[in-house]
Amino acid sequence: MNRRLFGAFGVLTIVAFGLGSCKSDPLSDLDGNPARVVTDFSYLQLPIGGEAVLNASVLDARTVPLEVPITFTPCTADVTVAVDTSYHPLPPTSAQAIVTAVSANSSCIVVSGGGISDTVTVAVLPAAFNGTASTATPSVGQPFSLFGSSLLGFDVDSANVDFGGGVVGEVLHRVGDTLIVRVPQPDATGGPLNVLGVAVKYVPGLTVDLPTSTNFTVSSPYAHASGGAAAFVVPADGDSVFVYDGFKTDDVDFWYPFTVASTDTLVFTLSWPGGADIDMAICNGVFTGCTGGFGAATGANPETFTVIFAPGNYNVLLEQFDTHGDPAHLFTLKVKNN
Repeated sequence: MNRRLFGAFGVLTIVAFGLGSCKSDPLSDLDGNPARVVTDFSYLQLPIGGEAVLNASVLDARTVPLEVPITFTPCTADVTVAVDTSYHPLPPTSAQAIVTAVSANSSCIVVSGGGISDTVTVAVLPAAFNGTASTATPSVGQPFSLFGSSLLGFDVDSANVDFGGGVVGEVLHRVGDTLIVRVPQPDATGGPLNVLGVAVKYVPGLTVDLPTSTNFTVSSPYAHASGGAAAFVVPADGDSVFVYDGFKTDDVDFWYPFTVASTDTLVFTLSWPGGADIDMAICNGVFTGCTGGFGAATGANPETFTVIFAPGNYNVLLEQFDTHGDPAHLFTLKVKNN
């Protein structure tokens, strides 16, 4: 038993001796020699006036941080860099700077130490969309245009206008410098718009969302009341007329007055995007003399029904019966004379 125990210790002794016999480290010449600069960002995106803290270290080939001076140099005057004097690491193996965006352009920061350097790309964005608009008072259901600038345009796949609360327009035309949408009815009708899918021309491939720098007031061209001015004129035989409008989330009943001069057969078709349920009927007054028996209250989309009219004054009643969490902020009513 003692011989076996002695044998085991003998093996251990030989192994320990073998490990302790290494005379040199083949990687020792990599110690302490700067090999690369590392930063906590390789790309910064800032609005004009925005700031970011940039931290950097110089590493040797073993990725050990070294105590060497580090400098930060802006590539252009579109950004400024100042050493963060509040940053005092122990040991001093890193440095920190504050980057401030000055003007809209593409720029960079060169970070150097130990004879090597790295570059951090910086994209300075306008604080707001700096293009122009067709009007400051867009009407619900009507086309509204935005035009790009020398710095900003539109992504042809994603650009749109958020009129508030995520209520976006119906895209009618979308190219590099022009965006035209049909205006929906947002819940809040005044304030800045949010332009989605803005293409930053001086940073290829970059798209961002930017607010407008001015306020816009959205209103409907219709009174939504029974017995008022006509909302549309009955078209001639074979022709159609379109009413474009939209509900706020809490809106329920809209009325669209019209006059029939002679006996006519009209086909009404109501369509909208999203999951709301809208019903439709024709009435002589407010919930009186309704024809069609609310025949367009099926839950379908589109809703459609046909009415034979004698001469007189009528109202199209549109009722947002249930939003299903997806209000009909934009809809189309087509009236065709058969």
